[in-house]
Amino acid sequence: MGRATDDLPLRLARGMLWASFGILVYIRAFSALDNGAGPLGVLLPMASYPPLVALSMWCWSPAVRYRLLAAVVLLYFLPFPFVGESWDWMPWTVAAAVLCALPTRIAWPLFVLIVTAAGASVLFLGFDAYPGEEIQAGVGYMIVTADDGLIVFGLSRLVMAVTRLHQTREELARTALSRERLRLDGELRRLLDGKLQAIAFRMRTAARQEPEEARHSLREGIELARRTLAEVRATAGAYRADAPEKIPPPIESPRLARRVLFAVLVIQCVLVLKLLAHLRPGDWPAFAFAAVLLVVIAVLQVLPQSRTVLAVQSLLILLPLPVFPDAWDRLLSVFTGKLLLNVRPPRSWVIVGVVLGGHLAWFLHRIDRNYLFIDDIPAALANFGGHVMIMWLVYCLGRLNGLLTVLERARHELAEAAVRRERLRIAGDLHDILGFSLSAVALKGEVAEHLLGADPARARTQIAALGSLVDRALVELDSITGDRVELRLSGEIDAAREVLADAGIEAVVRVETGPLSTPADTALAAVLREGVTNVLRHSRARTCEIAVSGTVGGVRLRLVNDGAAVREGSARPERRGTGLDSIAARTGGRVTAGHRAGDSFEVLAEFPASAGPGDGPEGFHPVAGRPALPGPRPLA
Repeated sequence: MGRATDDLPLRLARGMLWASFGILVYIRAFSALDNGAGPLGVLLPMASYPPLVALSMWCWSPAVRYRLLAAVVLLYFLPFPFVGESWDWMPWTVAAAVLCALPTRIAWPLFVLIVTAAGASVLFLGFDAYPGEEIQAGVGYMIVTADDGLIVFGLSRLVMAVTRLHQTREELARTALSRERLRLDGELRRLLDGKLQAIAFRMRTAARQEPEEARHSLREGIELARRTLAEVRATAGAYRADAPEKIPPPIESPRLARRVLFAVLVIQCVLVLKLLAHLRPGDWPAFAFAAVLLVVIAVLQVLPQSRTVLAVQSLLILLPLPVFPDAWDRLLSVFTGKLLLNVRPPRSWVIVGVVLGGHLAWFLHRIDRNYLFIDDIPAALANFGGHVMIMWLVYCLGRLNGLLTVLERARHELAEAAVRRERLRIAGDLHDILGFSLSAVALKGEVAEHLLGADPARARTQIAALGSLVDRALVELDSITGDRVELRLSGEIDAAREVLADAGIEAVVRVETGPLSTPADTALAAVLREGVTNVLRHSRARTCEIAVSGTVGGVRLRLVNDGAAVREGSARPERRGTGLDSIAARTGGRVTAGHRAGDSFEVLAEFPASAGPGDGPEGFHPVAGRPALPGPRPLA
């Protein structure tokens, strides 16, 4: 269901292009029938349609595009040996194929050449033209060739743009994510790297000094570790609270859509003037008045399409209809297309249906008057199809333009969401991973300081271990923005035993579950690390029980410690710290914590077997929002 919804813009765009080809086939078929073509003259011209469809609907390599162009050109000439001139031979398929297949600097000059050749062939060879009307017939062929070619090209390019945006919708997110990681990496290194190096230096110095000097170095290192821990927690909180940097908004409208629509509108305006010149020869005031109105309509098209502009343009299209009924209706299709685009259905469907029904009735009425080229039903239906095509083009260009804007906005929203997830992920790792290591450094340093007078040999052992512990914190700092941190429950249990023992707390551990999935393993390890950190910071525990057991469809971690008594008369609210809240939010599990009978405190965490909602973008870890990485690496 999700994938089908994601593909909806792409399927809608391709459906529009398919419908456009269907309308063009309808127009050309009835036009061929109007020219007296038989079944062969109707079917053979369609031989060039399949390669044109393939050329316009999919992205190909240059070699494939050139082969398809050659196929369109060869198949376009196919009907001539069989049916001669009795078919609708306007080379619009060749014009469209040239625009779709060739580079811009070559395509447009060739397009102009093909359009000009279509008109010149009528002018010099007299194809399908009455005596004395070769110029008007040639202009008509040029208009149809240019019109249909631009329609196919414009819709094709927009559909391909929708396809590219759809297929690359996550690329901007990956780029923004990489940029944010680099920025945060530099920020964290400036903030923490020097402090961690200073802590490591003091701990190694203490390992080489006499007891009194060692005590002084240890105290400096412990104090620095605690200040650094406070900065880590403050930074993690800031990353959670700060909104990510806004990605620049997308452009409002693709230029191609505006240009194609403007070009088609200008072609329709030229066609109106052509019809007026034929219907009212010598009526220059009417011709000049119509030309001014058409210029205003075209100028309005290049302005931002506000409601006022649309209203004025619609009035200029509708009001002259009674004055120029036999020519001005060419612009009625532009009005109906914009109506279909800007009025909500089903009201728009009803209005457009009424307008199209009246338009078709007008075409059929022209047959009785033997008007111009509309002298039979195929001619009326072909001309009506031309109007439907222009209406459909206006609607499709607007909808495809909207789809491009929506897809572009979605790309930026994905990028912003990825940056936000990354900041939350780094904040969680700072708090859960680096915070734990710094807490352990401070705790072990205090233990070593107390042992310096009572048991110097054991104190030396503890001090020697501190350097390695700080080195591990430096590695973790590198890993946080580099996506190489991955916790494992077994390693965290060993680390918990060691750090609790150093604090004089007896650890009782029971693991009653089989192999865990990587997401569940990581989630349990994160909860255990945060829970043990809270035991060390907020209690005077003597014992701590850690139990891991299976549940129906999931796994449970229970951590209980004593020494959590509250002051007499104070409330004992059920609570959990921000670290546990963060873990629960990132894993999709359920974590509760609170005081229990006596002076005990319990943390209970339950996770499904997969332990992740799986709602991140493709390639992201379902638990912590980062790529899953192979190979466990215990952090203790």
